[in-house]
Amino acid sequence: MINKVDSVNLNLKVPNVKKVETKPVQGTQTSDTQELSGAKYVSMYQAMNGVKAPVSFGAKTELTEYENSFIGNKEIRIPNLLDLKEDLDIPFKLMPKGTEHLNTAGLNVEKTVSGTEELYKISNDKGNRIFEGVVDRAKMSALPEVTYKQGKFMPEITVKDPSLDGKAVKMLAGSSLEGEGFKFHMIGDYTPTSDVPAKNVGVSFKGRTVITTLNKEDRTLNAVDAYKESGLQSQAVKGDYYDMMKEDDPTIVIPAGGFGERFFNITRENENKPSAKLPTDERFRIIGTTLNLAASAGIMTGDDDDKIIYLSQAHEIEDGGKVRHTSKYKTDGGAIAEGLRRDLIRNDKASVILNADIFTNADITRTYNALKTLPNAALVIPYYPVNAQRAKAFGLLGIEKDANGNLQIKEFLEKPKYTSEAPIGTDFVSQGEYDKAMENFKKVQTAVNPDDENTFLANPGFYFLSPQAQKVLMAKGILEPNETGLGAHVMPKIVELANNGELLDDEGNQMKVYTVPLETKGGKPAVWDDIGTAEAYLKLIKDVGHEYRTHGNTSENKYYGIPEFVMKDFANNTDPETGIVYASQDARSAFDNFRSKFGVDVAEGNIFVAGK
Repeated sequence: MINKVDSVNLNLKVPNVKKVETKPVQGTQTSDTQELSGAKYVSMYQAMNGVKAPVSFGAKTELTEYENSFIGNKEIRIPNLLDLKEDLDIPFKLMPKGTEHLNTAGLNVEKTVSGTEELYKISNDKGNRIFEGVVDRAKMSALPEVTYKQGKFMPEITVKDPSLDGKAVKMLAGSSLEGEGFKFHMIGDYTPTSDVPAKNVGVSFKGRTVITTLNKEDRTLNAVDAYKESGLQSQAVKGDYYDMMKEDDPTIVIPAGGFGERFFNITRENENKPSAKLPTDERFRIIGTTLNLAASAGIMTGDDDDKIIYLSQAHEIEDGGKVRHTSKYKTDGGAIAEGLRRDLIRNDKASVILNADIFTNADITRTYNALKTLPNAALVIPYYPVNAQRAKAFGLLGIEKDANGNLQIKEFLEKPKYTSEAPIGTDFVSQGEYDKAMENFKKVQTAVNPDDENTFLANPGFYFLSPQAQKVLMAKGILEPNETGLGAHVMPKIVELANNGELLDDEGNQMKVYTVPLETKGGKPAVWDDIGTAEAYLKLIKDVGHEYRTHGNTSENKYYGIPEFVMKDFANNTDPETGIVYASQDARSAFDNFRSKFGVDVAEGNIFVAGK
């Protein structure tokens, strides 16, 4: 039986409340249970009673032709919600492995007509509300087109109208849009900032820099080339150990593969996320923040004899020159492993691996100095403190202090289920499963921040490897390209070898792995964000814009160290009062036309006005 939720709340306007909370399920579950031979019970209670949990979405096995027409290979898409003919009940559906990217979540869409008003409700397979809307056709001479989209990315409402001149208003979780005769609301959290009432050309680098590519590779090359030609590397804030790192000339490795699927709802294509433009002038792409880290460390200088190498996995760009073809791997780590084996990545120099889809003002020269100065350091991974809830989404670093107070990494813990709260025995069928969960929970406690017991030490995706460690990895055959996830395989293996005394330098000394705080210039805590989803990126853009409007490009700005042209552009393309982010100034003008046509008096939250 499908779990229904109550009718839409018509009082959607929240002018005095700037945080929109996710609403709980308001429907009631069916009390029916089923006996299922050989069922995998999810709790001790179910095991004792021989029942499985009541089902909501998923009980329905066949879709009507009408319902099935909304499921594509990448998303569930309702072309125009306002033209919906009947209610939809789409169950949770696993798409064929290897042929589809979409893991279709269940969807319940209801349309109720009351007089001239049409009420719309969308909820997911757990019965949680996603969208609420009301349209009064009697008050509207024209209707916009309202499209619902959902896939591996966050759910999205896209509003289109001729008044937008080809632009589109994209509503993500935690957004409201209201005008004469309509109210649209995407459920979710929105916390505004405090000021609210084939070009085969490489970039010039100092030393050898390696960028791995996989999807739409020419776009990555063009994005890096545009950054180089702009000369903006000269604006990078020099790190505290800039001169030392520039002289040492370590290899900078930037994994830039992937398909950017979590950005699909705003880019509308599976582009390489590091080369995404959102929003900014033509000089900047997300990868520019990582290139800025290299520039701040003296590795990118713009000299004519500088060099960069691309490891092309998809072979969309020609081999030769500054491009080398590699095999195609599930992760960038495979290409890095092959690059080391073929001596495309030097092992006579330290390597600094910097993820390409992060946003930080960290001073990487400080972590590099730790690699150089900590006793027998093979690997240094800086840590970033996160709270218990957020820690579940990251790899954590379990540590132990040595005799000198240095933090040695003893455990590499990937996305733990339990952090601050211990598992409960009744949640498990067998004692063995509970014991295993408790063992993992205890390991996670070794990742508690020694300076703040309310936070955990998260891995921000930066790895500083000594030349000796790289040589040992190659000699021991650890870098098997087909099993070379940096966080899943390589780094945990290095930690294991070090703690077992099997990682030795050329003189036979036992090497160690350490963690140090991720810091900005001067030793202040750095700001770090994993640009994982569209909503996370919009929130970041707004916060950066607020900091720049308030403090400019000064040390009081918590993002100081990020290129000023990025911060300035973010500030210019955000509305501090509503939190709306615009792809361009043209998009801002188009939305003003839309606002005027439909008498929009509420537009706030996670709204992005796209260029198309």
